[in-house]
Amino acid sequence: MTLEVDRSISIPPYQQIVRQLRETITRGEMKEHDSIPSARDIVQITGVSLATAQRVLNELKNEDLIYSLPGKGSFIAPRKEGLPGTIHIFLPSSRLSFFMEILNGVYDALSDLKVDLKLHSLNTDKLVWDWKTIEELEAVVKAQEAVIFIEEAFDSVRKACLRAARQIPFVTIEWQLDGACAILNDYEESTANVVRYLYCQKKCSSLLVLKGRDFQYNASLKISGIRKSASEAGLVEDQNLFFLDTDFDAFTGYESVSSYLKDHNAPQAIFCANDYEAIGVVGALTEQGLLPGRDVQLVGYGDMTDKTTLYFPLTTVKQNLEEMGHQAVVMLLQKAKGEDVPSQKIVKTELIVRKT
Repeated sequence: MTLEVDRSISIPPYQQIVRQLRETITRGEMKEHDSIPSARDIVQITGVSLATAQRVLNELKNEDLIYSLPGKGSFIAPRKEGLPGTIHIFLPSSRLSFFMEILNGVYDALSDLKVDLKLHSLNTDKLVWDWKTIEELEAVVKAQEAVIFIEEAFDSVRKACLRAARQIPFVTIEWQLDGACAILNDYEESTANVVRYLYCQKKCSSLLVLKGRDFQYNASLKISGIRKSASEAGLVEDQNLFFLDTDFDAFTGYESVSSYLKDHNAPQAIFCANDYEAIGVVGALTEQGLLPGRDVQLVGYGDMTDKTTLYFPLTTVKQNLEEMGHQAVVMLLQKAKGEDVPSQKIVKTELIVRKT
């Protein structure tokens, strides 16, 4: 067995060794009752002290991952399968209606089960996962519980998610992660349907797309669907099909469209990455004397029900958020029981046409 200690980082050697052995055990790379290195073996492999090596084994015993037999050594403990004691939900905000609807689906799926729920919220709509998120994920792995992670993680936090998904039941919502099950919208088909609606029914021959954060998984799929159907409609990029970078909020929706209208004629339609962006676009258009729905067709995404999005009847794509939350729990519990689970579940969306 290979064990390594990196003395250039701040993580204590015993924690590094525990993490490596824990991952080896929870990934099923060793069978139940297989022997693991003794304290002296760990000393020889890694160069740590005997006290540190013994601390490693005690930590794994406390986590019920190994057991010891006097005079014989330490062995892999039988793996426990069944309902996790706690499901941990990581999400940007527990206040916005978008995430509350997902949580409603989670609560519904757990209503008859004796499973605790713990929220880890950033209390913002921005994806600012940080070192605290990593620490919380590692604590969940250590407790051998389960995770539903809503919205995409990047860089070091993504690496922490990857480690966790290899060791505990892990489900993502709105993004994909190796080793985890994913609950996804039909992003490509839903955005393609919006373009078809604008071109075929509303007869729009020019389209401006606010594409959100370009690096995000769902943004790339949305753009793929838009480009596919735009090509079918004869829309050509940089001629009658334009894309603007935005950040999923009303401010960047307003700023980007205001700037665009200084140098371009108004497009016949604007498709926003979400409904919040559409709020900002309404402001940018009305400043130019343009009426959404009459002069420029306006479409959002998400059917978000916060008070700010109810002031005008916006045509949008409705996501079945409660179903996403419900399916996340279903897949998580199946995974916890050791059942075969597909890598992803696609939840259908619906184009809601309103008289804007």
